[in-house]
Amino acid sequence: MSYKDLIKDANDFARVLIKRKSRKVLGIYYAVWGFYGLILASIYTVLDSLKINIAFLYGLIPFIILIPFVYFTVKLFRDIRTDYLRLIGSRGYIITKFNYVIWILITLALFISFILVSQFGLSIVYFVLSFYIYAIFLAYSLYRFLYSKYRFVDPRYYDIIAVFSILVAPLEVISQVFYLIFIIAWFYASINSLLEVSTIE
Repeated sequence: MSYKDLIKDANDFARVLIKRKSRKVLGIYYAVWGFYGLILASIYTVLDSLKINIAFLYGLIPFIILIPFVYFTVKLFRDIRTDYLRLIGSRGYIITKFNYVIWILITLALFISFILVSQFGLSIVYFVLSFYIYAIFLAYSLYRFLYSKYRFVDPRYYDIIAVFSILVAPLEVISQVFYLIFIIAWFYASINSLLEVSTIE
């Protein structure tokens, strides 16, 4: 075997390992945000049972508990992104500071729209619109992770379910059923992702 073939085999093996690790990371990611939705729903249930009906509090809670989940998500993807970029260099999937700025701006816009709706009587349509912008960007980021040319992992049908469930989540303002769909879909995707990794191992 020539040196060139040896390098190619090593790279192919590295890609397999990275895809396996990525699937595991994705499974954990689905579970983490499924738990976020579950915790949020539980808090709202408790507040309802205590007859606490403060609009500002209801809107503020998601942003407060969002912080540790975002931190964990960034940490979760950091290692796998580093491994992948070592393999493909700068030709593929590169997260820049610009992407983080977009995330911060979208989250800030969502929070501001919530303040305007809850405190200044602005139409709830503005909050739903901001929520949809957030959801669409999140769905796009997940789609790119799964379907870009230099994707981290091979997509599965339950990934598609997870992506589409993001787009129905903002409709929770109409009915809680839509948010429940999101939670169930992400736990379903998480379980299947982790089972896939366990069968390979």
